[in-house]
Amino acid sequence: MNIFRLALSAAVLLTLSVNVFADDDDMAPRGGTGTVTIITDPPNSDVYLDKEHLGKSPIVKKSFRSGPLRLVIMEGSNELINTKFNVWPNKENKYEGKTTMPHGTIIVTTNPNKCRVYLDGEIADRTDGGPLTLNSVDVGSHTIGADGCGKLLEILVPVRGEQTTEIHLDVKARKKSAKIGDEVVTDKDK
Repeated sequence: MNIFRLALSAAVLLTLSVNVFADDDDMAPRGGTGTVTIITDPPNSDVYLDKEHLGKSPIVKKSFRSGPLRLVIMEGSNELINTKFNVWPNKENKYEGKTTMPHGTIIVTTNPNKCRVYLDGEIADRTDGGPLTLNSVDVGSHTIGADGCGKLLEILVPVRGEQTTEIHLDVKARKKSAKIGDEVVTDKDK
């Protein structure tokens, strides 16, 4: 079975089974019935096929009308997957995907150790002598700033779903660093 890695909006990483996807010219015919199996990792996400709620994942061998349909997988109010899904008549049509919440965490340390911290130009909080943790930050690029000793230092950093971006802003020495896991991430000087 061929496996493709596909990045969707909101930084959702998926591993998809090829047997349900087709070129735009190769669409499943309407008017028949097939079965669908929808497996997500982790499980328990709400599954919708052509706006019909099928239940919580995993969905196993559920009978459904054939045709080119829209598969949407939700976790609470977060749309994790939104993709075309062909249901072929008289066949089992399978989708397997890794779902990632479209939020990450930022941990900020500063020098001096008591600074005002900004997230995208808005005051987020203070470091007050220890690291500041910003939870549920939307996936994407964000500007993090620290204001200490009357000076502001900013860095543009990526936030990835379900990952932690660690930032150190040394306002006194005008140095900044950021990493996600072992990967060092940098920006253009501001």
